[in-house]
Formats: sequence, C-alpha cells, structure tokens
Amino acid sequence: MVLSIIAVVIGIIIGWIDLPTLFKNKQWKETAVYSVLLLAGITFSVIAVNLWEFPSPLKLVVWIYEPINQLLARMTGT
Repeated sequence: MVLSIIAVVIGIIIGWIDLPTLFKNKQWKETAVYSVLLLAGITFSVIAVNLWEFPSPLKLVVWIYEPINQLLARMTGT
C-alpha cells in the first residue's frame, strides 16, 4: 500500500512540475495528451507495484481480429 501511495505521489509531483508550463503556453492538446499518458503511467505503476494480474493486450487484439479472420476465411473459401 505504501508503494502505491509513493507511485501516486511521484506522479503528482511530475504533473505539478510539467503541467503549469503547458497551461501558461496555452498548449491545450499537449496538456490533454500529457495528462492521459501521465494517468496511464500512474495506473500501470500502481498495478506493477501491487503485483496484480493484468491481462495481456494480445488477448484484446485476438478478440477483435478473430471475427474478421473468420469472415475473410468464409469469403475466400479457405
């Protein structure tokens, strides 16, 4: 639990250092992308620190492309 809090605090410190300059320069797209990536990084850090099971992204890719593969196989007759 302590390591999770440390990961979140470090993420907040990183955002606190970088985000004000983006706001000051009115770089709104960069701010949005930076914020999303920072939140994703903090989330994955907490998952890694706690050693939680996280499904492989490959399962999502297989789940998406399996119906397409079957459709193309039916269309080509293989």
